[in-house]
Amino acid sequence: MITITDKQLCCGCGACVQKCPKHCISLQADNEGFAYPVVDAKKCIDCGLCEKVCPELHPYSPQEPLKVFAAFATDDDIRFRSSSGGIFSLIAENVIAEGGVVFGARFDQDWQVVIDWTETKDGLEAFRGAKYVQARTGESFRKAEEFLKSGRKVLYSGTHCQIAGLQHYLGKNYSNLLTVDCLCHGVPSPKVWGMYLDEVTDAQRRAISDIRFRDKTDGWRMYNFRLDYAGKTEKACHRDNPFMQAFLKNLILRPSCHNCRAKQGRSHSDISLADFWGIQVLHPDMYDDRGASLVTVNTGKGTQALDFQHIKSVETSFSEALPYNSGFKPEQPEHRHRSRFFSRLDKCGSVTALILKEVKPSLKERIVLLPYKTKLAFYRLFPKARSIRR
Repeated sequence: MITITDKQLCCGCGACVQKCPKHCISLQADNEGFAYPVVDAKKCIDCGLCEKVCPELHPYSPQEPLKVFAAFATDDDIRFRSSSGGIFSLIAENVIAEGGVVFGARFDQDWQVVIDWTETKDGLEAFRGAKYVQARTGESFRKAEEFLKSGRKVLYSGTHCQIAGLQHYLGKNYSNLLTVDCLCHGVPSPKVWGMYLDEVTDAQRRAISDIRFRDKTDGWRMYNFRLDYAGKTEKACHRDNPFMQAFLKNLILRPSCHNCRAKQGRSHSDISLADFWGIQVLHPDMYDDRGASLVTVNTGKGTQALDFQHIKSVETSFSEALPYNSGFKPEQPEHRHRSRFFSRLDKCGSVTALILKEVKPSLKERIVLLPYKTKLAFYRLFPKARSIRR
């Protein structure tokens, strides 16, 4: 029987819930809004399957990538609508063209995030773009297994821990399974996200028409958080948006994200995708501020899945890219005010005000950030200077 005594040792992947033969495990949210497994002891038969498939209890060994590329889609439209270089879309379209099924993250009717599947090219649109909220896997592992056993090709994409959870759930290698994980800074609380949306939209979530965590209208590096609702648009640089500040400063991450046990190749995915921060230094000829992907190919299947006819790419060094891409590190230090924030969350009159209060930098941090703030202010006043600099 799976029992959570240390919340840092549960990533919420849902493998235990989906594997239980008696359906006696459910995921229930705690006061922070993160879901954890709860067992109905009366129905449990102590088969041990829930513990066997847990990626936190049985983490895979690390693995090094076979090859690493800086890449982006040559289709400008796909690239613009994607968070980084649009590589996922190209891989997914090829799987659909072969009669396969693609699993990815989309918004539900309440603008929370779920893992769903599609068999059509049009259905891929909902999966494009980053979604900085923990996605519910639901029954997706079971559904993927059904498709695999029927002989269908399956592409399953998700965070590192979700891919590790899927691999543990399946318990065997399928030649028709392709796994792609996206580099994850950590997953924010769905509860905080819901409270933020309700506050910004005056509790009219159903009036929302679109949300983009990574709107690239003003460029890839200085991307915007964009919210369209009730016929109007709220847009701000990600560093100025309260929810994004809470996310990027590790104020509202799941406890397991502070020491991820699925990074460093431990998910055993076929391909890993990330933004290639630092590409303007390492590969300036590939940089145009419209988005570029860091692609690590981890298996032979991953190599075969890349469609180089529709990708501009250059092979690169993982060791050189690593210093610019801190998301590959398993450790994400907990914000010093995290505990205080969640202790005050249910009593606060405004989640936005609470976030801004807790993430307010100390004097030392403000001094360190001063050069960056000055440069950012300059580029906002003189946006053409950024293109001249390139």
